Amino acid sequence: MPHKNLRETSAERQAFFLLVMLLAVGFGSLFVLSFQGLAFAEPGGFPAFYGAAKLARYDISQLYNLQLQNRFHPDNRGVGYFFHPPFEAVLLVPLSFLPQVEAYAVWSLFNLGCLLAGARVLQRHFPSFSILIPIAFAPTLSLLANGQDTAILVLIAAIAFDQFAWGRDLSAGAILALGLIKFPFIVPLVVILCFRHWRVLLGFIAASIPILGLSAAMIGAQGVRQYIAMTRITDGKENPAILSNLRGLAGILFGGNHPGWVIAISTALVAYVAWLDLPRIQKFCLGVIVTQLVSWHGHLYDAVLLLVPMAWMLESEWKRARWFASLLLVATPVLVVIPTHDYLLAAFECVLLVVLLEPRTRKDLLSEPALSPQPAGFTYSPVAVEGEQDR
Repeated sequence: MPHKNLRETSAERQAFFLLVMLLAVGFGSLFVLSFQGLAFAEPGGFPAFYGAAKLARYDISQLYNLQLQNRFHPDNRGVGYFFHPPFEAVLLVPLSFLPQVEAYAVWSLFNLGCLLAGARVLQRHFPSFSILIPIAFAPTLSLLANGQDTAILVLIAAIAFDQFAWGRDLSAGAILALGLIKFPFIVPLVVILCFRHWRVLLGFIAASIPILGLSAAMIGAQGVRQYIAMTRITDGKENPAILSNLRGLAGILFGGNHPGWVIAISTALVAYVAWLDLPRIQKFCLGVIVTQLVSWHGHLYDAVLLLVPMAWMLESEWKRARWFASLLLVATPVLVVIPTHDYLLAAFECVLLVVLLEPRTRKDLLSEPALSPQPAGFTYSPVAVEGEQDR
């Protein structure tokens, strides 16, 4: 049943549900019809992960050897390299025992399962967040089509959000450390959260040390050097038009990457949102939006992380927040059709942040009741969770 904070009429709720159904069915059908070809989509896509799985099985210490990556993924065209942390490769190795199409099917089901599990966790706080929304969200189609792994990050972020909303900062930080598989989307979020909730940083560091230590041990000193060299080589080949972040938006508006002042603006934005004194749920959700903007390699498929703030916005008492969330759902399919305009998503997020961070709006958000999670079997009762003990 819809949460009592929602003020939409029954007709509006039914229209939104119908929209979600149509998008979910349309995207699902399109993915199934294109499935066979997507398993071999180049230059990146699933073949990069499949090649990395084979290479890790052959010799994980050489995971970032360019010559070997070229051999195991011969059609990478110089941009389809695998440069995720080595501990993720352990998850990929089982795929190497399957033919490529079957491996792609297993990987797609795994990612879809992560998204649905993440949505189920979010439902503990936002009961009317439909489990169909992740399927109806265009970045999900992009993620599955490209065989990417950000769905794992959505599940990690959702669980960390649940722990953070409960005030369990140590466990929230430790869970976020698992998201180091895509560290540009985790480190800014940790910085934003830990400024006023320092135990998040303790948990993150405590879990990161063994994860990074294990990763370094898996590839050795030479592998670490190869990893750093690979990231330097591939970084300059990013097309700003397909980056849905500040870097992409700046590249389109002013040309080039402009790393110096883009980094400065990104740092200032992270610092500002970290400084804001907001309830936990709003803090985490705004942190995810900012992280999406300042990430250095953000693409459309990485925008599945926006499912976390979308769940909050759709259930917000503030009508404009619900309107923006609905617009995000409706507008992003255009970017699937014209992927060379993914930078427009960053422009949308900039407008969204300006609206959400406007002083009068912040006052509305502070007065909005924070949703308190309850274990199964308990009666739902909204209680503000401010985490005063951390201040």
